[in-house]
Amino acid sequence: MTRFEKSVLVLTLAVALAIPYLLESYALRVAASVLYFIILASSWNLLLGYAGVLSFAHAAFAGIGAYTTGLLSAGFLGDHVCSSLVKLDLLFNAGGIVFGAVCAEGYSRDFSAGVHPAIGIFAGCGIAAAIGWGLGRMCLKTRGPYLALMTLGFSETVRLTLQIEHDYTRGSLGLRIPYLWSTDDGLPNHDMGYVLMLALTLITIFVLYRLVNSEKGLYLKAIREDEDVAQVMGVDLVKWKVRAFVISSAFAGLAGALYAHLFVQVLDPKMLMILEMGLILAMTIVGGLGTLTGPVIGAVLLVILWEFMRDISPYAHMLLFATLVIVVMKFFRGGLFGLVSPWLKQKNLIGKAPPFTVE
Repeated sequence: MTRFEKSVLVLTLAVALAIPYLLESYALRVAASVLYFIILASSWNLLLGYAGVLSFAHAAFAGIGAYTTGLLSAGFLGDHVCSSLVKLDLLFNAGGIVFGAVCAEGYSRDFSAGVHPAIGIFAGCGIAAAIGWGLGRMCLKTRGPYLALMTLGFSETVRLTLQIEHDYTRGSLGLRIPYLWSTDDGLPNHDMGYVLMLALTLITIFVLYRLVNSEKGLYLKAIREDEDVAQVMGVDLVKWKVRAFVISSAFAGLAGALYAHLFVQVLDPKMLMILEMGLILAMTIVGGLGTLTGPVIGAVLLVILWEFMRDISPYAHMLLFATLVIVVMKFFRGGLFGLVSPWLKQKNLIGKAPPFTVE
């Protein structure tokens, strides 16, 4: 890294650490939303930007992580286990006394029956990664629009399942979950929530930086450039695509689970809608596809624009973001970072190594 790159990195980190002292509660929550979308956009960028895999399931994996930890920590799964046990007890014990007493004592939907949110968060990450592995093994032998349609179908299937399984997820009424960190009056601790989201963001970017600069990153770039040539050269296409898919899914699930317990008290299947996936896509493309810097720029810019446009219309921001994506893909496919990177390279302010290279 050049001296300029190190200076920018240190300055950015200093500003990020100072934000809890500079912003009030609502603005701090917006800043945490920026970090949340940086994680989602950066991990999705690993798929399309580095491996050439177009997936529309990324928002679904964030939702899977959130609902996994939500169901575990809220005790809803325990409720249904107990309900089943009581029914069995009624059949074989004539009265449901044995299991009924246990369930009545432990499962009351006041979160006392659920696991600790920290356990649920890591469980959400693991479940998202496991489902990502299974979906990848099934879908990643296909290419192009077929793969995109399969992941889109998976995303909608997950959303509709969460919508109609009212007994477990409460559907559109929302699933209330406990906060990971709350104040004395029961409200979310935005300062601690922001710090945890910042830590996860730094971990995500560090892991992706090491990955794309490694031999594994070269395999992914070879697949992105030409799958047939990469296969001739001995690269196992499905193996490396699946690995990238699992890593991307795990980070999405972890981000969704953590953000849910820090700032979202009620989970709604709408968080899995294709509009959420559109936001992730727009942030990555507008910022700069195929770089680690681009998704950061895109997430910061588009979340701020989103906040300014809230009073205009609920979907006005999507119209603007779609227009930005069209303009970027038509006139400067390197995104906003691609516009300035040639000048920065000419001035020797940045090097050729990722994350600052548009390839």
